[in-house]
Amino acid sequence: MASRLFSGLLGLALVVAAPTLAAETVRPPIRAFDTRTLEQLGATIYRQDRAAWLASDALTAKIKDPAKEKIIGWVVEGHGDAETVRFVRDAGQGPELAFDVEVTAKGAGKPTAPSDRVLSEPARAAFAARMTAARIAPRPCAGTFNSVVAKDPTSDGWLVWLLSPSPTRGAVPVGGHYRFSISADGQTVKQVDALSASCLTLQPPPANAGGAGLVASHVVSPTPVETHVFLSLAYRQPLYIVTGDQFWPVQEGRIGAPSPIKRQSP
Repeated sequence: MASRLFSGLLGLALVVAAPTLAAETVRPPIRAFDTRTLEQLGATIYRQDRAAWLASDALTAKIKDPAKEKIIGWVVEGHGDAETVRFVRDAGQGPELAFDVEVTAKGAGKPTAPSDRVLSEPARAAFAARMTAARIAPRPCAGTFNSVVAKDPTSDGWLVWLLSPSPTRGAVPVGGHYRFSISADGQTVKQVDALSASCLTLQPPPANAGGAGLVASHVVSPTPVETHVFLSLAYRQPLYIVTGDQFWPVQEGRIGAPSPIKRQSP
């Protein structure tokens, strides 16, 4: 899944792949979150990505040419069982609200013009955080990034994810995702975390491969990360993440308890 407006085990049947790594690569540690927080962050990424994707389709059906409307991005505000995607434009007076699209489990509603076009302070900070991350974005794996912004669960700042889209229909982009920790005003980058070590993409198993899953080695943290949770929801595929000598199931938005990997003696 992606926003289309701006993008751009053992005992199971498996599709196995692992990233190609330089033997002497040294990487700084990424920020650590407990598995329950990672699940919540992954679910937030999924909800926002889905909302932006459906809302952008609804908006392009209405206006055809986002560039003519001076649309430069969006923020997503959640309330109850719905997400409101608030598209932002800049017609020369600075960022302001252009269109709202409400997205529920049933899909996207019709775009409406807000009665008040002024961004709230949280919306302005969230939009600034997205733009701050975009200004220092690393080279993407697939030509562009999708993005999600959410409140940092352990500070007054923001988390921004730049997400690698699927390069081909059905392919699961396990690698190429980044997490930015950004200040409360959206202006200062505090930390950048590469959530993978490579641009790993996995092909889904055949439809007749009952019980199949996708397996990936993960070396940047001792547990799976929130993008694994997001991918399990977005692509409806179980993932099995190998970290060191542990094997983690990630399925339907949940990170299961790890199992030790039994290695054969030489």
